[in-house]
Amino acid sequence: MPSMYATRRQQLFDLLGDRIAVIKAGAEMTRNRDTEYEFRQDSDFYYLTGFEEPDSIAVLNPMHPTERFVLFVRPKDKEQETWVGRRAGVEGAMADFGADAAYPLSSFDAKLREYLLGAPMLFCMTGTMAALIDGVASSRAFRDRTGRTAPAAIADLEPLIAELRLRKQEPEIALLRRASEISVAGHLAAMQGARDGLRENQVQAMMEYTFRAGGSVRNGYPSIVASGPNACILHYNENTRVMNDGDLLLIDAAAEYGYYSADITRTFPVSGTFSPEQAAVYEVVLDAQNAALSRIKPGAPFEIMHNAVRDVITAGLIDLGLLPDGYPAAMHHYREYFMHGTGHWLGMDVHDVGAYKTVSGSRSLEPGMVFTVEPGIYVDPERRVLELPLLEYDLDEWSERRYRLGAEAAKDLENKEREAAGFVEHRIPDGFSGIGVRIEDDVVVTSIGYENLTGQLPRKLDEVEAACS
Repeated sequence: MPSMYATRRQQLFDLLGDRIAVIKAGAEMTRNRDTEYEFRQDSDFYYLTGFEEPDSIAVLNPMHPTERFVLFVRPKDKEQETWVGRRAGVEGAMADFGADAAYPLSSFDAKLREYLLGAPMLFCMTGTMAALIDGVASSRAFRDRTGRTAPAAIADLEPLIAELRLRKQEPEIALLRRASEISVAGHLAAMQGARDGLRENQVQAMMEYTFRAGGSVRNGYPSIVASGPNACILHYNENTRVMNDGDLLLIDAAAEYGYYSADITRTFPVSGTFSPEQAAVYEVVLDAQNAALSRIKPGAPFEIMHNAVRDVITAGLIDLGLLPDGYPAAMHHYREYFMHGTGHWLGMDVHDVGAYKTVSGSRSLEPGMVFTVEPGIYVDPERRVLELPLLEYDLDEWSERRYRLGAEAAKDLENKEREAAGFVEHRIPDGFSGIGVRIEDDVVVTSIGYENLTGQLPRKLDEVEAACS
């Protein structure tokens, strides 16, 4: 849909004003010897151009009289095209992708110098900033000859594009719906196909075959197919363990469709029936997810979902005996079992772009924002006793530390405070060791609430058991 990309470029033109932007495509990377990794276009570049060839460059120059959108591309080359596939060339870049002008890549340096003269500022992605500084310096050498100046400053383009990508338009939501439908079908195939004696990657193959059959050319991210104790490894991806009756199987996987990715997690019993302990943990996670979903509406702060999940999981862990009673939730002992956030932005990247905080605090939700809701509980199979710190602190303060100091520095500071405060021991009840449960769905904010894009996939305990049978 060329008009969709033209609309996005116009939105960026409006933000740029009289300034100029340069954005580079992704590059092919060697895997081994003369074999490359599978290429996928850079999300930001594709968002603005729809152009999928590697090593290309786009120049967006709103004030140019005739060349506002220019593509620099690999030229047509019959020999290369015989070996690795067709190229659009400069003609195709204009005819098929809406470029006002197109040039071979070899012309980029000279043309950039021309475009930069008279521009007050250059925007580019931080990864390409250093390479473009020489071009700016070269342009400045022509200041006296032309009477025009090169940009006095170079700025990061990423925040401007991130704000555009954060709010999805209807064509994007349609692509996300299709990615979700394909992903749901794959998860159902896994639920129906998993059984005692199969390896995790055999179930993965059933699921990913369904993705491809549904029209997805690639996964949105590496599939996590984690059975038994592996479900307590958040980003497990070996996927080689042989499954047994009595195991839970946690699958975090999704298809990409039209460059937009779903992100789904379901946890289900290999045998088709939850044990009492598994069911008890599952119900707490489901209650937490429902609590988060009930708070989604325009104007609500993003962090309200995590706060709701924290409260439900804390109470549930106490009821199950996994945490001691009598300690205030402000101590955040729930983090011994639930150590990640409740959700993240979703779109062209599975962890999509966009700030979670503004100068006034947690970002307010708006129609068109798409994100995951994914609480979980993970009982480490190797732990029998918890050492819980007698430390009470405010969650907002902890979040602010992560934002201000970064996750690693904030964690280091917290560990020092925990050591100074002292600990109390708590024994983990029998029957819960090695249970890992996560439930994850994708939602888009609407004018009146939200739409669960992945809600067709069973979540309730009895519905999950029925799907497995």
